[in-house]
Amino acid sequence: MKRLSIFLLLFISISCFPQGEHNNWYFGWYGALTFNSGNPVVLPQPVFFGRQHVHYPAVSDSLGNLLWTLSNGVVYDRNLNMMPNGQDMLDGPMGPSQNIGILQPGSNHIYYLFTVSNEYHGNTAGLRYSVIDMDLNGGMGDIVTGMKNLTLPYGDSCDAQLSATRHHNNKDVWFVAVRHGKPNVYLSYLLTASGLNTNPVISPSLLTKNYHNSEITYYRGYLKISRDGNHLSRSDSLMELCWFNDLNGLVTPRFIYHVNDAGTYQGSEFSKGANYLYVSQTWNNFPPPFFRLYQFDMSSPDSISFVQSRIYIGDSAMSNLQIAPDGKIYLGYELWQIEYMSVINDPSLPGASCGYTKKVIHLGTFRRHENGASDFIETYKLFIFNDDKCESDSVHFTSYIWPAADSIRWDFGDPASGSANYSTLPSPSHYYASAGNYLVSLYVRHDDNRTDTVWKTVNIHAYPTPELGDDRTICTGDSVTFDAGFCNGCEYSWSALSTGQMNVANSQTFTTNEAGIYKVDVINVKCMGSDTVQLVTTPVPQVTNTQLAKPICTGESTNIPLFGNEPGIMFHWMPTLTSGSVSGFSPDSGLIINQILTNNGATAGVVTYHITPRIGDCAGTPVDYAVTVNVGDPVDVTIATAGNTVCAGTMVTFTATPVNPGANPFYQWKVNTVNIGVNSPTFMYLPSNGDVVQCILTSSNTVCTSNNPATSNAITMVVNPVQPVSI
Repeated sequence: MKRLSIFLLLFISISCFPQGEHNNWYFGWYGALTFNSGNPVVLPQPVFFGRQHVHYPAVSDSLGNLLWTLSNGVVYDRNLNMMPNGQDMLDGPMGPSQNIGILQPGSNHIYYLFTVSNEYHGNTAGLRYSVIDMDLNGGMGDIVTGMKNLTLPYGDSCDAQLSATRHHNNKDVWFVAVRHGKPNVYLSYLLTASGLNTNPVISPSLLTKNYHNSEITYYRGYLKISRDGNHLSRSDSLMELCWFNDLNGLVTPRFIYHVNDAGTYQGSEFSKGANYLYVSQTWNNFPPPFFRLYQFDMSSPDSISFVQSRIYIGDSAMSNLQIAPDGKIYLGYELWQIEYMSVINDPSLPGASCGYTKKVIHLGTFRRHENGASDFIETYKLFIFNDDKCESDSVHFTSYIWPAADSIRWDFGDPASGSANYSTLPSPSHYYASAGNYLVSLYVRHDDNRTDTVWKTVNIHAYPTPELGDDRTICTGDSVTFDAGFCNGCEYSWSALSTGQMNVANSQTFTTNEAGIYKVDVINVKCMGSDTVQLVTTPVPQVTNTQLAKPICTGESTNIPLFGNEPGIMFHWMPTLTSGSVSGFSPDSGLIINQILTNNGATAGVVTYHITPRIGDCAGTPVDYAVTVNVGDPVDVTIATAGNTVCAGTMVTFTATPVNPGANPFYQWKVNTVNIGVNSPTFMYLPSNGDVVQCILTSSNTVCTSNNPATSNAITMVVNPVQPVSI
């Protein structure tokens, strides 16, 4: 047997005002929690016993102090004592029923209690309501005389499913019931400051028959309305997803769906922004787990895509799901460990990132969750919406504020922007120059002077910067791998622009052997960076020189023109000394090897050039070219004269004898190391005593010669003075 008792109450969404109306939960077998500290804390065991699958409405004041609760047909006051007129409530003695307590709009002490029972065990009480006045019984509250267990039109065949939400005017309240039969319909009743309008708004359901094994069913799942009042979910053997119009109370079915024939649906709950719907399911067939929790994407346009968006979150319980004041969704943990509760920490995040954690709360020995806890109504609404943008873009912000704002102030979390960091416009835009996470806040003062503040982290994404490098040329038949670079969480799309083929690959790297122009688009959320590269294929280059060796003389250039089989070839060489003592060689590239080599030894030396032909990244087979460097003939010169002892005033002639002078030698005569004379193999002058004469010969042969220029021997002159003759 499954049973639900839900309480919806006012919820104030800002910390500067008390917001404790939904802080106390009573449910299941002696289950009790409080959120007065911000986190769920187990309360002492209540004095009244629980009943299987029951959720007690627990009405508290704005400070989180319990006012009254309902259990087993009895209304209890804040001290958990029975109210004088609080017995015999028609909430269903056993089996399924839901109970909702709603504060009357415009009042701070009148509550409407709605109960429902179906035909199970012969109970035909149907949909009823009672009025509780907290000013009665010395401020402890009591049922108003004559306002107890009153019937509602069309309520005789209501199913055990109730929910409620705020009217679009954010003052009145819609509560919604399901009337089963053929067909099923939704009943929307409006509660205002003037009282309850017992004439419901009737809307059809796509569930035209009972999807159960019998006409009289003991369980029909749960009814949930999203926090924004726009969506309605009904769980059954089939699920129905609907639009809800919080202005006129109409329910418009979108579609029905069945996730798996092997399961019966237990409960559902929307994330606060209604971007995801969570559904718990009883798995009737083996294998385990017997209870499963799923997440569905609410942006899906139809039932097919909606079912396809299903993500298995983990094993759960035969349990309803309930969002709490802390924004988390709580549920029980499986049939065999019902003393524990689990939590969805971040319901607005997809898949595993929603942070589903099992068994976070231990209720206590013999205290069981059964099917969850009470629902509630949000009184004030304040949401920030924005489009995703990239760095150096303007982000457009909008908000959903209810009731209307008297004044607003935006802080975009970007102090570096100066005065542009703030705005009082209802839908502003802000330019973010750099990527990063920015904490945006919206401060609101409502027309009733109440203030709210909401925060949202806005991620400004950096543009991806793929770098494919320079254009590439490879050999025909070879392949090349282009790498766009790592980008965390990015999507890659490669295109062959030359052939018009799009999306030829979707990974960080792309390998190909076909010539063409290729482009990669790297997308990070909504930011895209691109780069292109050209690939050229060419036949394998070859060195076609027929002569691969030559001799040269020391001091001579190698002068080796290189030839290949394809245009555009570039030759790269690496020389090594094979023998001898030679200098002047080095690795290089070009179309001709033009290096002057000098033989520093007494015998010929050999330098071998290892030549590789390349066109881009295409390399051919290397060849070796040997250059022999010969030593060459030496240059020499000697000088002579008729005698080196002369009398003063005697002209002396010197004669140079050259060796390997070449065709145009140059003679430089020196006296006492000072250049003198003309370019001639002979030299004549009047010496002085002690003069030293030499000759420097520069041969015109610059190839295959050594000792050039050459220095001659030195001649020292002795000049005797002339003696006078006398008798």
